[in-house]
Amino acid sequence: MTIDAEAFEAWRDHPVTQWVFAACRQAAQDNKDLWVSKSWDAGLTDETGLAEALIELRTRADAYLALADTTFEGWQESNGEEPE
Repeated sequence: MTIDAEAFEAWRDHPVTQWVFAACRQAAQDNKDLWVSKSWDAGLTDETGLAEALIELRTRADAYLALADTTFEGWQESNGEEPE
């Protein structure tokens, strides 16, 4: 299946897509807030536990943001297509 830039932009600008992306961005922020809660507020000091929590929460946040922020060309590359 091939999608052109115009169809991609129409999809990205659609209210339902914007609603889903808003939830993705909120989920990323929620993961950042959870990190603050675990490290700062709860005083988690175990270095291993702290590092594992940071890696997990950052990975989640990055994935949510990548869904919302990847460009048309980025999705083309992910699908093995040549960017326009």
